[in-house]
Amino acid sequence: MARRGRKPKVNFWQSSRSTIISGIIAIVVIIGLFVIFNALPATQPAKQTESTKTEQSNDQSTEKSTAKETPKQDTSKQTTTKLPAKHTVVAGDSLWDISTKYYEDGYKWVLIATENKIANPNLINPNQVLNIPKADTKVREYTVASGDCLWSIAEKFYGNGFDWTKIRDMNPGKIGILSNGEPLITPGQTLVVP
Repeated sequence: MARRGRKPKVNFWQSSRSTIISGIIAIVVIIGLFVIFNALPATQPAKQTESTKTEQSNDQSTEKSTAKETPKQDTSKQTTTKLPAKHTVVAGDSLWDISTKYYEDGYKWVLIATENKIANPNLINPNQVLNIPKADTKVREYTVASGDCLWSIAEKFYGNGFDWTKIRDMNPGKIGILSNGEPLITPGQTLVVP
């Protein structure tokens, strides 16, 4: 027999259902915002303030006055340089730029890297002295025959198929890539072999 004036028992989950659902939604929204903000690029250009603009204009006027006092280094192309030669790396140099300067062909940077035993061509340091070899003694052209692959061409020239990457690196833009990541060369194609 039920007593009068007594409320029936309410299950905890039934009474807290809306609170729990609201909490879950809040957690999902917070995680979603966290993911979105971490996916955005970290560096976005800052807006220039008046003080920043003033500082930049002062720096530019200082640079102009010091540029008048000190003579600029000649960075023009040296077409009369005899090879082999030596090159001292300056800040901002890359093997591509150096190759363009001496060979008038940026793709021959591999010659400089090979001659100087540079393991990572992206890491050259200012004041580093590089030997610039003659280009004609180290580079050969090879016409791809039917059935050739970079491995077999490397075996022909170097006696080691593992050196196929030298040929790939010397011919950027000429060698395609298959969907499985393998290099693609076609019969009749001319490749430069360092």
